[in-house]
Amino acid sequence: IPTLGWVRLKEFGYIPINSIVKSGTVSQKSDRYYVSILVEEDDIRVSKCTNEGIGIDLGIKDFAICSNGSKFKNINKTSTVKKVEKKLKREQRKLSRKYESLKVRNKNIKEGVATRQNIQK
Repeated sequence: IPTLGWVRLKEFGYIPINSIVKSGTVSQKSDRYYVSILVEEDDIRVSKCTNEGIGIDLGIKDFAICSNGSKFKNINKTSTVKKVEKKLKREQRKLSRKYESLKVRNKNIKEGVATRQNIQK
């Protein structure tokens, strides 16, 4: 930094070595100094053009199996998803029972107007 001189960074590798520093801004927040640096970097990455196709097999046990050998698991078969779906079923049944009991008690009142606090929760 021109007015301060060399400044040591806490983290290593955030500023690329093969780059040109264009500008920098120093800011202070609650007795800490922060430096923002604008860097210009040459990007010479060339992607390989492959016109090679890939086959995908959708299944029941595994979600998808590609022809290159990679497998993708079916998340709907995991135990956590099954537990959450079971809990959702229970909660929906509870809510349905509350609405039904409210309808029986308040036959004269329009549906949806008089909801109880438990149904709101």
